[in-house]
Amino acid sequence: MFQVPHTTFLLTHACFLFYHMASNMTLRRLRHSTAHLPQSIRWLFEAAWILALSYFIAYLETLAIANFPYYEFVDRDIMYKVGSLFYAIYFLVSFPMFSRIDEKAEKWALSRVAVDALGAAMLVTIILDLWRIFLGPIVPIPESRRCGQPGLAWFHAQNESV
Repeated sequence: MFQVPHTTFLLTHACFLFYHMASNMTLRRLRHSTAHLPQSIRWLFEAAWILALSYFIAYLETLAIANFPYYEFVDRDIMYKVGSLFYAIYFLVSFPMFSRIDEKAEKWALSRVAVDALGAAMLVTIILDLWRIFLGPIVPIPESRRCGQPGLAWFHAQNESV
């Protein structure tokens, strides 16, 4: 598949499990250390930590692939800063959802895990689309390479002749 070694796909799975395991460990530690605080303050600390950890992981991964021969950045500095934030959206959604799997004493059926995973994927897709619609591209795109119809197709009236 595109001259990528098959073992790379297995390593990717291990890397993402490591990210999420590290997230679970740090979230548990944070929850334990802020247990005495009011609920709103605990929520604020947890949200800030998830945002910071998501950006940190995304930034490190962007930095790690920067010299891979198949990647080309139009503006390397913007991709490190803003592109990492865009990539962090995946972790912003997945870190809290992943931590829910083992937190309670109840067992999760595979179907529940699948539904949550699909829900997380849909939420990420929606957030990424909102970024695209309201913030636009990370780097300027020449007019010749842009989509002919901006925004969502079903929000535009069709001019049909009768």
